[in-house]
Amino acid sequence: MDAADFEILVVDNGSSDGSAEMLPREFPQIIVFPQERNLGFAAGCNVGMRHALANGAEYVLLINNDTIVDPRLLRALLDEAEGHQDAGMVSPKIYYHGLPDCFWWVGGTFNLWTGIPKHVDFRKRDTGNHDVARKIDWATGCAMLIRASALRKVGLFDEQFFLNAEDLDLSVRMRRAGYQIWYAPKARLWHKEGVDRRKNAVDHVNAFSGARNLLWIMHKHATVWQWATFWPNFLFRYAGFFVVFNIFHGDLRSALGVLQGIAAFFRMRANPESSAPPGVVTASSKRKESLGNQGNP
Repeated sequence: MDAADFEILVVDNGSSDGSAEMLPREFPQIIVFPQERNLGFAAGCNVGMRHALANGAEYVLLINNDTIVDPRLLRALLDEAEGHQDAGMVSPKIYYHGLPDCFWWVGGTFNLWTGIPKHVDFRKRDTGNHDVARKIDWATGCAMLIRASALRKVGLFDEQFFLNAEDLDLSVRMRRAGYQIWYAPKARLWHKEGVDRRKNAVDHVNAFSGARNLLWIMHKHATVWQWATFWPNFLFRYAGFFVVFNIFHGDLRSALGVLQGIAAFFRMRANPESSAPPGVVTASSKRKESLGNQGNP
């Protein structure tokens, strides 16, 4: 496959700043799918992926709209995918935009016995220690290359997640279907996520969806024995930690969000149709319209 042979799709997730009208006017080579409302990250990505699959794509590259990519990103991801026929997904090296030599992502670890996904060497400086390709447990939705044949077999993002952990869920499903997830160190981009948590406007939304969706991951994939080891880890090392951490930093809204997310999970178990996002997501998306928006080459 030629890295120059691609189509750019942009899913506009209900923005109200004129983006949906501006993009095709300024960039006529792209295809824009304007949505009437914020569908969430998972459903927004699925809009683009359905189009790609229906039109015979060999690969789908998801990229967040708050990133700056290296011009060689796509070529490097394709080289890694073509070099490993077991690769269902390929994940790049991601730096902080504000700290361009600090890692935001160089792979992730996860197992259902602890149930807590982690970024490898999160916020550490690049000293050349992550320059070799390797298999990883999961790929981040910030930027991931997905083999279309694997996507057709495994399925798209689970839209019940709305925001957060849909990438982890897809990674678990990929690996269970026999595919591997590879980290491609030569593929690079820079993520405009704030390093200082006090400047992040939607921490309470992430607190809610993070807690709820980790529990939903376990509900979908864990055995009874894995639940037994997960609960103490989740309650003390995850939920307890973030509640205390947010209270200490004066962010009572995020502390409450963790508890609300746990309660929302039990409502989802009783009634899966209740997985609609909390009102706080809608309110926040009016202030920060990029929440859940996605551009999918």
